[in-house]
Amino acid sequence: MRPKTRLHIALLSALLLLSLATLGIGYGLWSKALRINGTVATGRVDARWVMANCAEFHPWPGGGTPGEFEGKDVGSTTAVIDAEDDQILHIMLDNAYPSYAVDCEVHFINDGTIPVIIRGTTIVPVSDNLTHCILTGGQTKILKCDQLTVKYVDGIGSQIDPGPEDETASSLVVHVEQPAAQDATYKFDVIECMAQWNEPASAEACMAAAP
Repeated sequence: MRPKTRLHIALLSALLLLSLATLGIGYGLWSKALRINGTVATGRVDARWVMANCAEFHPWPGGGTPGEFEGKDVGSTTAVIDAEDDQILHIMLDNAYPSYAVDCEVHFINDGTIPVIIRGTTIVPVSDNLTHCILTGGQTKILKCDQLTVKYVDGIGSQIDPGPEDETASSLVVHVEQPAAQDATYKFDVIECMAQWNEPASAEACMAAAP
């Protein structure tokens, strides 16, 4: 046998052994994979009204004397939490008249699972018969219409922790103005928006994101 032939056979044999060894390593590989399953459960921003105490007073706007003028008992005010949605509080003035004024202390709690901060409030005239309404104020919002003045002290920037222990109160004042008509019904909404404590949202952004 020629030397070159023997060399070729030796090389082929070496390559064959190397291939078999490689196949043996491939088929003989044992393995194990470890896995981490991640779960993130988010909290909940929620709040609800719990009560309201309303008291008539005079004179407007300074007050100082409880009840109606000259001790009369003419008008009345009731505050009721909505039967189907405890995030809505109905305040109703009945048989009101020009210069009738009432101050309602409204209470609410953080019913969610994370702290919230009051980011802003607004007062919206609902009735078409409320005319020339202008909203002013920062920490205290004032809606001034021809027929009514509504003032709400909103506590912007206040943090409220979850649970009834951190119950919070605000003041809602309503005054009937001289141009108010007889046998008329005037409606308005007060909207208070709160967001999680670590999000520096504006009042507008808070209300736009709220359901």
